[in-house]
Amino acid sequence: MMLLVAWTVAYGVVLALVDSRPGVVSVVVGWAVVPLLWIALKQFRWVFGRVPRLTDPAAQLLSAAVAALPAGRQGWGRAMLAELASVEGRAARWRFALSCVRATLSLPPAGGWPVLAAVVALTVAAVATVGRAATPTLTVFAMTFAGLVGALVVLAVARSHRPRLPLPAVVVTLGVASAIAATGWFLQREPTANLPAPAAVSLAAALAGCLLVAFDGGRPVRLAPVAGVVFALWFLLSNRVGEPPAVLVPVLGATLVLLPMAAFFLPAFLAGRAAHSWWAGLRAALWTLAVATPLTYAVWLPEALRRHAIDGRTLDGELIAPAATNLSDALVFCLAIFPILGLVVGLAGAGLGARDGRQGGPRTNSVVQ
Repeated sequence: MMLLVAWTVAYGVVLALVDSRPGVVSVVVGWAVVPLLWIALKQFRWVFGRVPRLTDPAAQLLSAAVAALPAGRQGWGRAMLAELASVEGRAARWRFALSCVRATLSLPPAGGWPVLAAVVALTVAAVATVGRAATPTLTVFAMTFAGLVGALVVLAVARSHRPRLPLPAVVVTLGVASAIAATGWFLQREPTANLPAPAAVSLAAALAGCLLVAFDGGRPVRLAPVAGVVFALWFLLSNRVGEPPAVLVPVLGATLVLLPMAAFFLPAFLAGRAAHSWWAGLRAALWTLAVATPLTYAVWLPEALRRHAIDGRTLDGELIAPAATNLSDALVFCLAIFPILGLVVGLAGAGLGARDGRQGGPRTNSVVQ
């Protein structure tokens, strides 16, 4: 921790000495790369090598599969978990767990697989027709997103899941809707912008993944959704802040770096500490990502056009380029760079929290309720 503080102070001094302050994205990425790699290596080494495993991966996999079974098959799932406990040897345990998971996946959905295929196909066809008429460049995205979400809904119903609608799930849903609306609005405002098929599929998969976490990712960790909203607000405000006085640049630089890191670190740390589990911290990090990713992407596109109208530069202010370039920038940063950095920080927090929780003895689980 002292090394991180020293690096942050030194980085703030460097920002104070440069002639012009770089963009917020460059500030964050420039600070984060080396410390995050160091933290990740240390935490991965601790989680997987220096101490006994927090959970048996084979049992964890089978437990997750059993939790997704219909109510009528839960007894069979618990019997398989009990039988797994008597299996000795790592390879044998993995073979048994994987065979059970394959058996659960072979259960047909309600009405059979043809019903699932028909529902998905009809949804994709309908959305593709509407998408082609409204915004042709969104056709691939619309078809992919509709197919993924349709499959998730039908499978959830087939597995007798009752979708919950807590406030964090509503926030994720609104964020995904905002991201889709922002994409359509940007493509209509910038006719030269293009959403290639690989990018469209990636965007659809990322947004569908956010919905999967929101509706099938267990009870939301209390602080994680709030942290995701804080991250999106930080991104919006950091692009609205003007050039500060030179004396405040180190403070601003530290804030720009530490606030987004804390948004991913704290929920994972507290969840891992309360549950004494690295996996609980990871779930908190995923919830934070599910909220932050679509909201940040939805903020990026209109902010990028506002910034481009000022002097023709991209959102970070470092490149004079056509406005259409901002779409690819938003996809790269919001779907790749930010999630990777956020997961690394979240994994570090989860590891530290689980280790602290084990050393500190039993604690209440109120944080993850």
